[in-house]
Amino acid sequence: MVFKSDNDFQMMKTTRSPHTVKTVKSVHAVLEALQQVNHATAQEITDWLSVSKRDNEISLTSVYRALNHLVGKAEVKPLNFNDGQVRYELNTQKMHHHHFVCTQCNHVQVVDVCPFEQILDTLRSTFLIQYHNFEVIGLCESCQN
Repeated sequence: MVFKSDNDFQMMKTTRSPHTVKTVKSVHAVLEALQQVNHATAQEITDWLSVSKRDNEISLTSVYRALNHLVGKAEVKPLNFNDGQVRYELNTQKMHHHHFVCTQCNHVQVVDVCPFEQILDTLRSTFLIQYHNFEVIGLCESCQN
């Protein structure tokens, strides 16, 4: 659930139970963090919230719950950069892209071309596609030298 303003968030707080308010607060905070920290792990999101928002009330567990909720709603995409961690980014059509990930220096380069457009066009007649992932894993030019 994305809130357009703090007013919407405040109204939701007054009409929901305390448990729901905590979940809504976590979802709102995670969305805000992902607007600032791209390709972030749950721990990196928690750290950003702690430092940037000075909010220690949102635990790592709450961040994971919010991320699971947002992934289920297809508002956030999980990413696998083959480094043993799940990373997350906002799922917006305006920013449709893929990634090249260097296994040595962990540099992530955005790839604006989608090699799946023709396949996706065919699948759209029978599937409601929420998102897809494509990551190229290897060594960047700097690490090859």
